[in-house]
Amino acid sequence: MPRVDSRTVTKRLTFGPLRTSADLEALAYQESLAFNTPHDSCVSWLRATRDHVRVARAGSEVIGGLVQYDMGQFFGGRSVRNIGIAGVAISPTARGRGAAKSLMAATLNELHDAGVAVSTLYPTTFTLYGRAGYAVAGHRYQYRLPLAKLGRITATGEIRRLDPGADGEALKRLYRRLAMNRPGWLDRNEHIWERVHNHPAGRDVHGYVIPGDDGIDGYVVYTLGEVARYPYDLQIRDVQTANRQATRRILALFSDCRTLARHATWYGGLDDSLLLEVPEVGTEISVAETWMLRIVDIAAAFTERGYAPGTSAHLELDVTDDVVARNEGRWIIEIEGGQADVRRATGETGPDVLRLDIRALASLYTGHLSARRLAELGSVQGSAVALDRTERIFAGPLPAMPDYF
Repeated sequence: MPRVDSRTVTKRLTFGPLRTSADLEALAYQESLAFNTPHDSCVSWLRATRDHVRVARAGSEVIGGLVQYDMGQFFGGRSVRNIGIAGVAISPTARGRGAAKSLMAATLNELHDAGVAVSTLYPTTFTLYGRAGYAVAGHRYQYRLPLAKLGRITATGEIRRLDPGADGEALKRLYRRLAMNRPGWLDRNEHIWERVHNHPAGRDVHGYVIPGDDGIDGYVVYTLGEVARYPYDLQIRDVQTANRQATRRILALFSDCRTLARHATWYGGLDDSLLLEVPEVGTEISVAETWMLRIVDIAAAFTERGYAPGTSAHLELDVTDDVVARNEGRWIIEIEGGQADVRRATGETGPDVLRLDIRALASLYTGHLSARRLAELGSVQGSAVALDRTERIFAGPLPAMPDYF
């Protein structure tokens, strides 16, 4: 993200980038205290992400901050620019006075200035981020497979040890090809890929790939649970398979570990390919985390995402947004050939306008909640024609986000 000048948030707070090493140390202390993380780790993290850190100041004192991750998120087969927000921390001496809300408001208006489409985060509280215009928009699903239930699985095909240097680009190509048709999955940046290949505590990370005609057909990256203890769990950091043969080959690898490993745990969507190939019942599925999304720029959000190729639709929205005022008002969205044209509405309101606030729009946009469900909850108002039309536009698989940031 480009650096910007500090801007006044309230009469007593300003917002902007890090200026000095003292600023960084102050924020590192607040991050360490807020998230119970070693101070040195926070310093290293903030140094690595320095250009993407934003802080709130009371006078010259840094009283809080956050980190922005510039990446993408797939909707309708296309990557939408997404800024992930992480590490929102406020000094205990400044909490309860609206500092976090002001920090988020300033962040979102800066992102709107930059033309960013959406923003996502994993919340520590729904209240704060709901006030900033975020809404629950999907989940991160965890699978826990008892390996004893696998029995002996046989599979054909080569499997070899992963070489992160030589195989890195092939992994990225396979992941992106599979992720682009899974709503909510991240179009990963380098930070997310580093999380795949490196354990934050320096633990050994193991990986295997399944070669294919066009590169690789699958891969798995994992750690072995607690050091020097067994039986242990296979803690999967990333696993992707392009076909059934590759899926069974990964499961055969798990099966071969069953005398020393109790479980394999991984993250995926509700249509996870490994789950579909497990031969017996007993795999546990849970919501590991819930993620929230915020529409930052309505025009960018609807223009950048994709739609079903045969979709032809006219949608009129009347949106309220109490944080990013430039999103407020009436919008016309014309969808044709898998793409949208977005413009401000002029003239009188049509009979089939959909009225909603920016939070409901987020849940609708990802497909987490349908237009009719939002109407039942009182979050959307519109005619039956408008609701039906909107249902068709956003119909599809439930969104998920296996990655954490």
